[in-house]
Amino acid sequence: MSKEEKQREQLQQMLQHIEDCMAEDLYDRAQEVLNTCLKLEVFDIRVYQRYAFVLRMLDRVPAAELFEKVAMNPDDPEAYYAVAQALLKDNLFGSAINPLRKTIELVPMAANATFELAYALLKEFRMEDALEHFKTAYEYSPSPNTAFYVAYTSLLSRDVEGAKALFPYMESEYAKHNQEPVMLNILRDMVTRYEAFPPKDLRDWHFVQYGTPLLRTSDEDLGEANENLNGRFVFINYGWLNVATILVTLKRLIEEVPGFPQYDYIIPASMDVAPIAFAFSEMTGIPLVPREELNTTNKGFLFTSWSDEVRVVAEHMSHNPNVTLFAFSLGWTLQAPVCPDIIGYLDQASRLPWQETMLIHENGERTPRPAMQVPPEVVQYHILERVEGVDQAEVDKLIAYYQERAHLLKVGENINNPRLGFQIESPIESIRMVV
Repeated sequence: MSKEEKQREQLQQMLQHIEDCMAEDLYDRAQEVLNTCLKLEVFDIRVYQRYAFVLRMLDRVPAAELFEKVAMNPDDPEAYYAVAQALLKDNLFGSAINPLRKTIELVPMAANATFELAYALLKEFRMEDALEHFKTAYEYSPSPNTAFYVAYTSLLSRDVEGAKALFPYMESEYAKHNQEPVMLNILRDMVTRYEAFPPKDLRDWHFVQYGTPLLRTSDEDLGEANENLNGRFVFINYGWLNVATILVTLKRLIEEVPGFPQYDYIIPASMDVAPIAFAFSEMTGIPLVPREELNTTNKGFLFTSWSDEVRVVAEHMSHNPNVTLFAFSLGWTLQAPVCPDIIGYLDQASRLPWQETMLIHENGERTPRPAMQVPPEVVQYHILERVEGVDQAEVDKLIAYYQERAHLLKVGENINNPRLGFQIESPIESIRMVV
C-alpha cells in the first residue's frame, strides 16, 4: 500500500470510531480523534462535517460555525484558512496541517498559509517538510522573519551553509529599515555555537539554541523515560522577576477569570516552596494554614515546587476536588496554556532563586551557589519587591486568553474527582503524571 492508501484506511477506521463515540455521547473523545484525523495529509470532507456536529453538541457554537462553513463551501479557501487559524490559536498545530494544506491547494501562492503550514510542521518535528514550505513561503514573500525560519530550520537539519546563505539578505533588510538585527544576531550566535560544539544529543542542541548548558534531562529528573513528554521539552531558568510574574498572573487569574472559587487557605508542601506561599498570601490576603486543613471541605491552594513534592502530596488530594494544586515548575506563556493545576516538564541549572544551585560561566566553569540561609517569611520580600516590575501588558494578553476559554478551565466545580492516577488538570488538555 502507498502512504496515501494507508492514511485513507487509517482515516476510515477513525471515522468509524468517531461514529461510535457520538452514538454514546462521548463528544470530547470524538473531538480528540477528529484532531488526529486533521493531522493526516489526506482530505475527507466528512472530518469537517463530523467536527461541526461534535462542536455543536459541546455547545461550542462559534467554533462549530467555522467547520460548518467548510462543510457547506468545500471549495472556499477562506473557510479552511479560518479553521486553521482557530486551531493554531489553541496551539493545535498538528490539526491545523490539513486545513492549511487544503488552503494552499485552492490558492497555490498563498504566502501566509504556506508559512503557517511550515510552522505547524516544525512544531510537529517534521523538519524536512517544514523546511520545504518555509523556503516556498520565502520565495513567495521574502522578509527577514521568513528568512529567519528558513535559516533556523536549515540549522536544525544540520545544513549550516544553508543557514548562513540567508545572512546577507537579512543584514541588508535590517540596514534598509534602520532596525536592530535582533533575529540575525540570534542566528549568528547559534551558528557560532554549532560550529564550536557540533551537536550530538539533546544537551548539545539545547546549548546551540539557548547558549546555556543543560545539566539534567527529563529522564534524569523523573528517574525513567516518560513517553508522555513526546519529545517536547521546556527548559526554565528562574529569577526573582519570573517568580513575581507568575504570582501576579495567578492572582489576576483567580480575580478576573470565571470559574475560580473563593479560596480560604494556602498550604506549602515544603520549605522549598514556602517563600512562594508566603508571598502569595501577602499579595492576596489568603491565609497560610497547617496541612490538616486538607481534610476539610474548604477551598484552598496547595503549593509545591517540583515533581518529588507532588508525589508526596498526591494521596492527600487525589480524591479532594476542593484543593487546587499549584506546582511551580512551568512559566505562564501563551504557548504553554496550563493553569491552575499545573506541573512543568523539567528544570535545568537554576532552580528557584533561593535554592542551592550551580552557576555556569561563559567558559563552562561551574561554581556552586549555596541556598539562602534565611526563613521563607524573609525570602518572600525578595519576590514582593519585584512585583512592580511585572509587565502587566503581557499579563493582560494571558488573562484575555483564559477569559475566552474559561469554560474549559479545570478549576472549582470542573475539577475531576477522583483525579485519575493523580491527574493534574489543564484547561485545554490533561497532563498526567503517574504517582
